[in-house]
Amino acid sequence: GFGFGFGFGFGFGFGFGFGIGLGLRLWLRLGLGPGLAMSKFGRRGRVPEGFEVIEPTLDALENEIRERVNESHDGYRKNEGLWPVHQINWQRTRYVYDMYYKYGRISREVYDYCVRNRIIDGALAAKWKKPGYERLCSTYVINTRNYKFATVSICRVPKYKLPPGTTVEDVTVGCRGCSSGKGGYKNIFGNKYGQYLADIQVARELKLEKQLEEDDDDAALPPGMAGPPPPDDDDGSDDDVGPAPLPPGAIPKASGQAPPADDDSDGDEAAKKRAAVWASDEQEVERLKDVLVQAEYAEEGGEEEGDAEAGGDNRRETNAALQALKRSGAGAFEAKAGAGGGPSAAKRQRR
Repeated sequence: GFGFGFGFGFGFGFGFGFGIGLGLRLWLRLGLGPGLAMSKFGRRGRVPEGFEVIEPTLDALENEIRERVNESHDGYRKNEGLWPVHQINWQRTRYVYDMYYKYGRISREVYDYCVRNRIIDGALAAKWKKPGYERLCSTYVINTRNYKFATVSICRVPKYKLPPGTTVEDVTVGCRGCSSGKGGYKNIFGNKYGQYLADIQVARELKLEKQLEEDDDDAALPPGMAGPPPPDDDDGSDDDVGPAPLPPGAIPKASGQAPPADDDSDGDEAAKKRAAVWASDEQEVERLKDVLVQAEYAEEGGEEEGDAEAGGDNRRETNAALQALKRSGAGAFEAKAGAGGGPSAAKRQRR
């Protein structure tokens, strides 16, 4: 009886403790413990501080790639259905890479967390640090095992080495040209997945900060002095020149408050937030680029393209100069040897 009671108590206690420990481990693993961010990335471990800066954009990209994979691919070519997978993978990796290396908006811990949990492509980001690979679209296109005769993709050929008017497009990735050189594309895919989301996000933040500073400056002025002066009336009348009343449901420009949303628009709210991650058109991209230039941020790819272009021109000029020097040196040497002057000619004759 004593042995049976001891064995039963020991087994029950061990099982109870093991169950509590396993449950607590799963509780922390699923991101439900204290100090963990309540997000879909919490299941991958403890989310570092500062991850909330890039989390909305990563969520939008993950939802976008899920929709593009699940949509119908009727009418597409065999490999064209996988283009969004490669392109969004590039854009997501580029976004986190620029937010750390270019703008410093996230910490090294957040960057390593994204690499360790495969949120971004660590191998692709590592290639961007090497000269000539600053705009590489995918590690697939530089793997010689994927192409005939141990070559690489056509998108890796610099544009200045191609015949004028040549348009290339990689079959697997859909890249139009990702080499560093003269005349390279800023948007290597030619669609919204080729946009630099870090540039867009930082430019919008700077634009908003500037607008808030202007509003604070207007608020600090004495009453009646804020804003531009009212326009003068040509007829000299004393009528009120204030703004006209807005129609029902219109959005006031000053407050920026939207009218109450209808029940039908609730389902499109997530789609609108996801669409706000990208720039609407090329005009907005240029406007945001001007904001970055005014804030003394170097344009991504601009310096690299300029350096590569200057480097290519310098290399061509240097090679031409060396060839001319060799030709001129050879002619002078032959003339000197034919004249029979100098010890070099005598040594040459003895040899």
